[in-house]
Amino acid sequence: MMRRSWHATTLDFVLLFLLLGWAILVLVGAEFFPAELAGGVLPEALAPGPGGALGTDTLGRALGPRLLEGMRTTMGIGIGATLIALIIGALYGALAGLAGPRTDEVMMRGVDVGLALPFLFLVILMVSLFGRSMGLLFLALGLLSWMPLARVVRAGVRDLRDEAFLEAARMMGGSRSYVLFRHLVPQLGPPLMVWATLTLPMVMMEEAFLSFLGLGVPPPQASWGTLVADGVARMGTAPWILLLAGGSLGLWLVLLHTAGDRLAARYGVERRFDTTPGAEDRT
Repeated sequence: MMRRSWHATTLDFVLLFLLLGWAILVLVGAEFFPAELAGGVLPEALAPGPGGALGTDTLGRALGPRLLEGMRTTMGIGIGATLIALIIGALYGALAGLAGPRTDEVMMRGVDVGLALPFLFLVILMVSLFGRSMGLLFLALGLLSWMPLARVVRAGVRDLRDEAFLEAARMMGGSRSYVLFRHLVPQLGPPLMVWATLTLPMVMMEEAFLSFLGLGVPPPQASWGTLVADGVARMGTAPWILLLAGGSLGLWLVLLHTAGDRLAARYGVERRFDTTPGAEDRT
């Protein structure tokens, strides 16, 4: 038992080290290569090698700094959208769980309607109407990603609202907002963290997909999606662009999902959340 626990702790430490190290590299790494990001350092696309590090793209820009810039863009949009969805979904679900039966029914039917709408089509529509920008992209993704979390929080609040410690808080004169933020939100911390680890890679994939289609961040700003698109367009002459961009994106998503699984196992939280219409009626 101790041996299994030691292996689990070691794996958690390694995952945390990799995630933090990669995040720090993404945040500050590209700043050390301003000339390479400007383009034209080398006259043509060169393959990775001892002299050229990770190689260059067809405009002569060093691919290593471009990857770091693309990772920073995709991670920034993913984290921003996840935080927006986390705040809206947690508040909406908690209010629905604390509300009376009629209000709860109306609020959750609204979530059903939202979940029935084509998610990516709405994001594409918003980007097409208001233009391409990093701020609009994470706002659109965040505003359309909170509804599954609302179900999770609402179910958790309904399970907890009749507990003795909440009844004691109400009897002592605690307001609804006091009960919500002082007692309920801390109890829902582990499910919220697990949900965030599930949503962050999903939002990053959606941003990469939109950028791949040309509907994400505007050029010359790089993201994982634009780098993958460049690699696909030049797969015959510069295949290393696709391999490096797609490989780094896939590796990062695997790390995030593995970290989420470890977090869910540690806190005993179910990682698969039911988001089908009417799912809350079965809780």
